[in-house]
Amino acid sequence: MKHKSILRKMTAALLSCTLCCTGMTVQAFSADDAKELPAKFDLRDEGAMTPVKGQYGGTCCVYSSFAAIESNMILHGMADNSLDLSESHFSWFTFGKGSPDDPDDPLIGDGRELGLDGYKKATNFIKLASTLASWKGVVYESETPENKAQVPFDESMRYASVAHLQDASVYPVSDPDTIKRKIMEKGGMHLAYFSIGKPEHYSEHGGYYQSEWDCNGGENNPTDLDGGLHALCLCGWDDNFPKEYFLETPPGDGAWICKNSWGPNTSAGVDGYTYISYYDQSIHDIVQYDMEPTDNYDRIYQYCGVIDAGYTVRSRGWSYANVYTADKDENLTATAIYMNEGDLPYEICIYALNDGYESPRDGKLLAQISGTEPYRGYHTYPLHTACQVRAGQKFSVVVKTGIKEGTTLHFDKNGNGAGESYYTTHDQNGEGKWNDSTSKKDFGNPLAKVFTKDGTAVSEENYPDLLYRKAIADAYDKNGDFVITEKEFAEGEQYIRGDVNRDGKVNAVDLTLLKQVLLGSQRTDLCLIAGDWNGDNAIKAEDANGILAFLLQKQES
Repeated sequence: MKHKSILRKMTAALLSCTLCCTGMTVQAFSADDAKELPAKFDLRDEGAMTPVKGQYGGTCCVYSSFAAIESNMILHGMADNSLDLSESHFSWFTFGKGSPDDPDDPLIGDGRELGLDGYKKATNFIKLASTLASWKGVVYESETPENKAQVPFDESMRYASVAHLQDASVYPVSDPDTIKRKIMEKGGMHLAYFSIGKPEHYSEHGGYYQSEWDCNGGENNPTDLDGGLHALCLCGWDDNFPKEYFLETPPGDGAWICKNSWGPNTSAGVDGYTYISYYDQSIHDIVQYDMEPTDNYDRIYQYCGVIDAGYTVRSRGWSYANVYTADKDENLTATAIYMNEGDLPYEICIYALNDGYESPRDGKLLAQISGTEPYRGYHTYPLHTACQVRAGQKFSVVVKTGIKEGTTLHFDKNGNGAGESYYTTHDQNGEGKWNDSTSKKDFGNPLAKVFTKDGTAVSEENYPDLLYRKAIADAYDKNGDFVITEKEFAEGEQYIRGDVNRDGKVNAVDLTLLKQVLLGSQRTDLCLIAGDWNGDNAIKAEDANGILAFLLQKQES
């Protein structure tokens, strides 16, 4: 991790400093800037939807979520609308053969072992998001057995993936404007509702509305309705969809446009699409999955693969932690957690633990981030600081949630992290005693992951001179993760040492600009790293003197 290994690659006169891509992030719209939302929007019109499929068993959640993921990848420029992801890969490695064969796999024991029956297993977005968050489940259909074949997968495909989940946010049904803007920005969403089990309840226009089942109704909901919960891919809206287009007339016009998973020729829709009334009170769990290329990070530290349980406390908050051991010299760059409540304050700390540590906070604090997460779901947070650990170092990620009337801790049910997963609760009087979460009945490993990236950390240890450290970050660390990768160096723009203003020559203007920098100028349009005239990895008065001597010598000659 020392900077010397990369600096050897720098020539005396030429260095790289162009922008580098950290992932394809092509968006169709910038909906935050839109003054007014359109009355109608359909991702099909933007070429951001894939063909309608036919599900098998109770796998509607898988099909709706994967359709949403496909549209997200299209809008991110990671694919076109010919993209076809494998739902069966997810089903097999979550429910068919959910547990890895490798006894050293940190996710051993997670998932179900239902064999071929796993292909028909219903799931929910929590299990789906936590499985995807384990860096598995997103592969091309062309690389797997056909869905209809329903045969076992080879174990070597368990962690095959063409994209990584960064975020799975659950948006409140009561905030339709946010839902609409997010569809425009990042693609489709999983949407759950109560579907009366008769195709004839869907109109010839594909309209669907029912007034009997309310997602907030609880015990008041009828138990004799012919139907059940179903999931679709929400991909647009039509504010003017006539209320007369529903068999049961809702209070007003308007519908969500949804891609179904009952095949393109189903009678419960038009061309496989269903139009659900804005007024249907059974709508819930509107989830958007945000994906990134698989080179976003190099390694994941984790114990919780599939969330399988939850435990709720009242008027208290949770503190929980996982302890990991660094396999090599590592740059820790991000962490991820699952929140069951929206608008929940959080604090995440990374510690390098002391030998013989007695709690997951017993060590040197390396990074601390905090905020209030507006949406329930799975979220990845950059650490926003250089955070290095050495091979063999034990380090912890400690999460502390805010206090609400009820807060829930999610975890798997397996003890594969025995002695390395912890929990306690806290109130206004502070935290309680830390407990090994795997020793408690029905508990397991909490979801608190850490991600690493190979490269050189932009840290005081590697770059002691403050100005040069800022210069190296400005030149290469365009994504702000405090790690400079080999790729970022290799793809950089060439520049001339001493050419601070990038005009292709070294003259008195560069000398003046460098002196201004040394006096504290905060200009952001300069190539600061070119100011290291003598190549000692520092930007100081000696460099200005060196440029002056060069200019005087050039003038004399």
